[in-house]
Amino acid sequence: MKKTLFMTALALGVSVFLLMAQDPTKFNGTWKGDGGQVRKLTFKDGIVFMEEQNTNGLLILRQYPTQGQEITMSEGVWKDSKATGKMVGNKLVVETTMPTGMQWHDEWTMAADGKSYAALRQMVSAGNGGGFGGGKGGGAPKAGGAPGGAAAAKGKAPANNEPETFTKIQ
Repeated sequence: MKKTLFMTALALGVSVFLLMAQDPTKFNGTWKGDGGQVRKLTFKDGIVFMEEQNTNGLLILRQYPTQGQEITMSEGVWKDSKATGKMVGNKLVVETTMPTGMQWHDEWTMAADGKSYAALRQMVSAGNGGGFGGGKGGGAPKAGGAPGGAAAAKGKAPANNEPETFTKIQ
């Protein structure tokens, strides 16, 4: 009987820990990246909404689903892109396909103390060209668009396929 109670309590404790670890609201706030860009992240209805202000003045709007659902973005350079994402422990994993077929893989890993997160973006497939904005000009955004993000373009971040660090400022 004691063993059964212990195992039940242990299972309950592990379940609570896993649920707490999969908390996308921890991304809420204002974050500054290695390249100087500032992201305002807001979690609502199973989606992390991102407003990223870059040092060159470019504003990028993006949505990151967290509950396994597929969404279609409705504005900015990601307009009409489809994204599917979910929380895996303390990591948000999102797969995005742009209207041109270009595909991206994002992983945001929250630090244990919640004061920073590592953002990894990798281009999985170039698609049929055109890139950002559905091939309607404007080119790729300087921050967060290319693998490695804005900081990599400025030589401040790790090389391609390595995450960029965002530190909470609010």
